[in-house]
Amino acid sequence: MPNAHKILSLALAPLLLSLMILAQGCGVFSDLARDNQLHIGSLGLKDFISPVKLRVGILDLRDEVGLGSPEAGSNLAVLLTERFSENGDLVLVTPAEVSAAARARGWNGEELSPEMAMELGRELDLNVIMEGAISQVEQQAARRGWRRLIRFISDQQKYVDAVITLVAYDSATGLVISSRAGEGSYKVGQSEVDPFASTPEPAISQEAIEQGLELAIDDTYYRTLDGLAYTPFKAMVVSQDGKNATIRYGQNVGLPRGLEFVCLSARETLTSSINISYVVPGEAKARLVARDVGPDQATLEIVEGSLDVGDFVQAWDR
Repeated sequence: MPNAHKILSLALAPLLLSLMILAQGCGVFSDLARDNQLHIGSLGLKDFISPVKLRVGILDLRDEVGLGSPEAGSNLAVLLTERFSENGDLVLVTPAEVSAAARARGWNGEELSPEMAMELGRELDLNVIMEGAISQVEQQAARRGWRRLIRFISDQQKYVDAVITLVAYDSATGLVISSRAGEGSYKVGQSEVDPFASTPEPAISQEAIEQGLELAIDDTYYRTLDGLAYTPFKAMVVSQDGKNATIRYGQNVGLPRGLEFVCLSARETLTSSINISYVVPGEAKARLVARDVGPDQATLEIVEGSLDVGDFVQAWDR
């Protein structure tokens, strides 16, 4: 015969859900969507300010929880890359290419420095480079959602919680444009462990770990998009001849002929409390227009002002 507590819980659940929604107000869904806590299609996602696609690379993730597989970090980087590749405003480089270039420069899995982010970004022609870690995978029994409101008649559920941290750097400046933690909570089922007993919690299954990390990947993706959406497209001038300047981006990022660029002057240099310097841009010292666009490079005509090899130009879509 069904448990009386279970029957009562099922009967009260719809009523409690309705009361929770009414009590929080009609604006709850849009607020959560803007904070990327609730994902309903594209609701709450910001439009990218860049008129062309951003070229992005993700390093192998650090395994800070000891998953037991030496390929865990690289596998997660591949899965994150596949998720970000679904966005039409981004072009992803393979994690293998990014990590190989990093190792060639002496990177051994540690956190990137701003200088390293700039070096790698310029070598691989990236607008954004990302690194992160698998920072949590744990199993716990808890009452969540509506169950917390009726603790005396509800059972604890067993969850596997996973957290992925991801930091995105602007390759032109080395500045952090996004640093977020994505969370995934996968419900395994009803907890069968007596909280007062000495029996240890059973080991987390491989399937539960994978499901939790998959949810964390999705959450990390949405949270990181906030920073990427506000990142302008920048390209380093690799050669300059008279009124022509060349950049190593072209049809591969959807760069159209006629797109305008500016090269901004440096107004001042600021240094943070942790000894990281960054340049505050000033007025435009040069204006350019894309005249000849190839598969992976473009020639820009300098229509006003002057610039030098190594300067960065920024897409200007007025």
